[in-house]
Amino acid sequence: MNFNQMVMRNTLRNKHLYLAYFLSTLFSVMVFFTFTVFAFHPSLTNGLNKNVQMGMLAAAIIIYGFAFFFVLYSMDVFIQSRKKEFGVLMIQGMSPHQLRKMIFIENLVIGFSATVAGSVAGIGFSQFILWFANVFIHVKFYFYFPVMAFLVTMISFLLLFLLISFFIQFRLPKLQLQELLKAGELGKGRLKLSLIKAVLAILLIGGGYAVALATPGVAVVFVMLPVIFVVIIGTKFLFEQLSVSIIQWLKGRQHLFWKKTNLVVFSDLAFRMKDNSRSFFLVAIISTVAFAAIGTLYGVQNLLLQSYESEPYEFQVIAEPEKLSAIQTQINDQLRDNHIKNRSVMVKTYYDNEGKQFLKVSEFNQLAGLLKEGSLHLSQGDAAVQLENDTQFGNAAVKSKKVTVGTQTYTIEKLRTTKALSAYTAVYVLPDSADVSQLTVKSFAAWITPDAKRAELIAAGKKVRTGTHSVVMGKTLMEQTTIDGYAPILFVGIFIGIVFFFSAGSFLYFRLYSDIDVDVEKFRMIYQLGLSKKELRKMIYQQVAILFFTPIAVSVIHGAVALTAMYHIFQMNMQLAGWEVLGVFVVIQAVYYLIARNFYFRKVYHLIQVAA
Repeated sequence: MNFNQMVMRNTLRNKHLYLAYFLSTLFSVMVFFTFTVFAFHPSLTNGLNKNVQMGMLAAAIIIYGFAFFFVLYSMDVFIQSRKKEFGVLMIQGMSPHQLRKMIFIENLVIGFSATVAGSVAGIGFSQFILWFANVFIHVKFYFYFPVMAFLVTMISFLLLFLLISFFIQFRLPKLQLQELLKAGELGKGRLKLSLIKAVLAILLIGGGYAVALATPGVAVVFVMLPVIFVVIIGTKFLFEQLSVSIIQWLKGRQHLFWKKTNLVVFSDLAFRMKDNSRSFFLVAIISTVAFAAIGTLYGVQNLLLQSYESEPYEFQVIAEPEKLSAIQTQINDQLRDNHIKNRSVMVKTYYDNEGKQFLKVSEFNQLAGLLKEGSLHLSQGDAAVQLENDTQFGNAAVKSKKVTVGTQTYTIEKLRTTKALSAYTAVYVLPDSADVSQLTVKSFAAWITPDAKRAELIAAGKKVRTGTHSVVMGKTLMEQTTIDGYAPILFVGIFIGIVFFFSAGSFLYFRLYSDIDVDVEKFRMIYQLGLSKKELRKMIYQQVAILFFTPIAVSVIHGAVALTAMYHIFQMNMQLAGWEVLGVFVVIQAVYYLIARNFYFRKVYHLIQVAA
């Protein structure tokens, strides 16, 4: 048996030792493969604009970069946990050069196997995602065999594992033989705390939040990059120093530290937080990106749909008086052909050079009557009424006391809340006697269809826009066009977010298993002293909960602030869509935690029983 055969057989015969690393790398390959299936899918590449295609390319690079660091870090943790094994091999005569060669071959074997297995698994998983998109999200992706995705994944990850196999050799533990053999028995030393970094974590994150939440309107875009940079640095310090300092402070509270099993849970928690700080930091940032990306896409779509829903009319058009008559006829013909019952009205509306819109009171009352709103009556004298749309999309900021029309100045008698007009600009109701000869006149026509079916309205809307070639707003048609246009982009965005989120969860799960030998040894000794199975389960559940929910809690807060700042661009508070996205991810993480804790407890309990 030569050296290469020994390494191959050792890898294959110790499957349980390499399984966690193999599965984590396989998952990374499968995720990347599935994304490339969509990136090269003809339904997306032929139908999306260049900006969206660039976004998908950027997402592919991000996923590949994440896969590189994820695999590199996983391999690093895997190697650091094998110090004792390396010491035994060196006692038997293995040289440092042969040790590096063994690691190189092992990583190539695992990497090649994970690449092939991940690509095959990705074919099945991607087809399931395509089917899911067709059935539940109504995004029409037809099935195809992803030859290009397979080639790109194989080449990319074989190159990735080749690079990692080379660089990982320089990460081998540089310890003396005696230290390697006693790696499991050596303590972790003393924690080095930095009060400055702990305070900076609070200041940087708090300051970033304050700037993001206090910045009004579109100015959010200009402060975005500095805020992101500051919060990222603060998050790093939070996990490295602030969390450890808080745990050390809690350990000093005897009423808490000595309560039931807290002594065991808190005993090495500070060291675990310190050891996992990089993992927590990566997971928190990645999850925040997922929250923000999906929340933004989903939120913007909801805002558009809400703006359409706020429109009271199914069809409406503003045009020059001489053109509107022909348009009215075409719309009425289409509604009649589709057997859609409707009521309509046409009024004149006026505009000044500043963009203010005016209606005479009789014309406004026609619109109000169409919507069954109360009529408006102006008092005697020079009075006018300013209209205010009763939805959050109206322009409620302009509240004038006087308005001038030509040579006449009118006092604003009151504000009137109405649905009759989409008041994105200031709209005023004037007496019928007002002189509007100096204003630009246009005609406004509107239709309502109380009992019509959605499919009929969409069909009529398409024919109207095709026939008139004018700016006719069909509410239902615009809603459906927005849904159809956003569906592929939203689906890809949600998929990327879920990929990041599940990758983060897998990252935590692998990190949990890398410390299983330490946990088994610790809990075995306590178990032999009389610890019950119920108490053991409780401690392991608490330990896994801290590992899973600490970075997610931070990322949820980051995501809530990011989405709130995004909504400030539209001069709105945090919307339900944003909370829905955050809530769904928290539920997913909770399910992930419930599954992970059960598997981990069973594994630890089994090993304790075997060791006992």
